[in-house]
Amino acid sequence: MSPLSTTDLSPTRKTAFDEFLIAEYNNISQAHFNTVTSISEFFKHYTVFASLPISVAVIFLKPAELEKSGILKFLMEFPLVPTILLWSVTLIGLSVLGYIVNLRCDALLYARTVNGIRKYFSELSRLSIDDLNRILALPRSIQFPLYVEPTYFVFVVITFALVGTAYFVAGCYFYWTANNWPLDVSFWLLVGFCPWAHLFLYAWLGNHREREYLHGYIVGIDIDGVLNEHREHFSKILEIRTGKKLDAKLITRIPVREIPGGDVSESDEHAVFNWPSYWRDMPVAPNASTIIRKLRNLLGYRIWIFTYRGWPQPETFPRTRADEYWRSWREVSRWAILEKWGIVRKIESRLGERGLPGLVGGRLIQKITKEWLRKYEFQYDNMIVERGNTHTADPLILTRNRFLTSKERKIRVFVEDDLNNAKKLADICGVVFLIDHPYNQLDSSQLPVNVIRVKSWQDIYDFLRRAF
Repeated sequence: MSPLSTTDLSPTRKTAFDEFLIAEYNNISQAHFNTVTSISEFFKHYTVFASLPISVAVIFLKPAELEKSGILKFLMEFPLVPTILLWSVTLIGLSVLGYIVNLRCDALLYARTVNGIRKYFSELSRLSIDDLNRILALPRSIQFPLYVEPTYFVFVVITFALVGTAYFVAGCYFYWTANNWPLDVSFWLLVGFCPWAHLFLYAWLGNHREREYLHGYIVGIDIDGVLNEHREHFSKILEIRTGKKLDAKLITRIPVREIPGGDVSESDEHAVFNWPSYWRDMPVAPNASTIIRKLRNLLGYRIWIFTYRGWPQPETFPRTRADEYWRSWREVSRWAILEKWGIVRKIESRLGERGLPGLVGGRLIQKITKEWLRKYEFQYDNMIVERGNTHTADPLILTRNRFLTSKERKIRVFVEDDLNNAKKLADICGVVFLIDHPYNQLDSSQLPVNVIRVKSWQDIYDFLRRAF
């Protein structure tokens, strides 16, 4: 991989992105060669280390001297000592192999990146496929080389396996003979496990790089504004609970009380959100359950649903209608009586909100949410109830939210309706779909390139099927 120069491109075609790719090509190709050199150095050091015990034994541990010094008697009385020493060489070799395999996978990742850059400039050249095949001998696909190389790097793995197995067999043999045990089937089964452990480690690490490293197959999905149509429903419940009318098309900001010139107060919002039928009777978004079923069953994604619904909040119930609200929540679950007596708040004050996932805190709204998902036949693999600070992506803050979970689980795709959340998730996920709503239009002209505004769930499915 020879360095590229900016002079290799026609001035009429050179762009800032071209400049970036050229610099990336040079840096990555250099990193590739440095990684290959590191692998050679580690392999050299390991061979020296692995041969050291043999050299020491040949020079210093002569049979006659061992017998005379009493070392042989000690070893025979305590056979576990030399066995552990010999096995430790095998374990160290296995650890070094794991590190070298990861270095090799890094080198292959760099090679794939260079292949992608080579493909970009090949297409930019507008040469025919025949000309490109005559000029370029190296691949132009980011899917190659494979992370598991059965005809190349596997020989390095076999070398580690042979050396490690030799020390492992020596340890087993010494222990067996010192205890006068017969070399039966159990001995050979134990010995036969060692070389396969090395090959399994290589296959597992390679498969991890191929299928899981840097990308996952989880689609994270918010509920409100994504799986349901909450604007129209909010307006409906608002009129029922407060008598105020609000056109759903005028909901250009969330929270609704921040709509310029609006007549909705914070207490009006609480009157809506504290009413259980607002959550229980939420209308579903068109085709949402059908498309999610396709994503899960046809495209093979795992579906993780995220929600933060900190309701009910008894302290914000309308003062003159608190009993009516409590009666409605008791129809949802008997746990409402614990809320009314303040037992939940007392427990949470001692344990903290993070100490009650699924125990008592949020039990009422969780039950409504799960019943709603079941009612509309949503298929999903996990539901995350966010707790603590749901707006931060800082890992130093003790919380449980979609940002930190997306980092930990390498969530590849996320579906959002909140503009700020979408921007934060764009730094974590590969693609973020932003469901188009009037309230997420502000500052949307400078969206990250991987935030894609969509009108429907069908748009999401079409993109994922085409792009991935």
